[in-house]
Amino acid sequence: MSIPDRIRAYHGVLTEKEHHRYRSWEHCYRFFRSITPPGISAARDNAALQLGFYLARWGMYRGSSFLLNHTYTIHLRAIDCLSAPELRPLWERDFGSQENDCDFIPTLLDAVSAIRDAYEPFLPTDTLITKVLLGTLGCLPACDKYFLVGFRSEGFSYSDLNRPFIERLLDFCRSNMAALRNEQERIATADGIRYPLMKLVDMYFWQIGYEADASDAVSD
Repeated sequence: MSIPDRIRAYHGVLTEKEHHRYRSWEHCYRFFRSITPPGISAARDNAALQLGFYLARWGMYRGSSFLLNHTYTIHLRAIDCLSAPELRPLWERDFGSQENDCDFIPTLLDAVSAIRDAYEPFLPTDTLITKVLLGTLGCLPACDKYFLVGFRSEGFSYSDLNRPFIERLLDFCRSNMAALRNEQERIATADGIRYPLMKLVDMYFWQIGYEADASDAVSD
């Protein structure tokens, strides 16, 4: 299946069900994109609630998660990190869309470190960190089980949330820019929301991983 086919397989669920849990990402992303970073600081409690509900619907409040034992205020430090002036360049671009995006990898890694520190001493996973960044800045895919299965099955390696991984994502975007842009415009026309490129990358590889898991279940 092509990139558009897989993105449409994922997004088709949303067009069929208005209140599907996948829309939690849309609501969270819309909220953070509708206000400036200073605005996030002024509405930090609301922002933490938005982030927490999205993460809950995206599997981050399961029984084994430290988040399950805390109220929404556990996210306030992460909100403060996201509104920091140092991260402003990430708010101002669709990461993956420009030839010079490699120049912003250090800033993105700073964001990763800041979010990781915000959840100390709970040892947050790469999955949590990337889901936070996907739901707010939209600058990384969520490195969960299905995404990583799909990513590796397409010949890409992943060992850590580091510069080589981000460079592979940028290479993928550059190699498939036309298809990603077409899907970005199609969804914007249909739903009135412009998905960032990294969200489309997330959808594509996640769908591959999901289909592989479903296929394994049938064969078993």
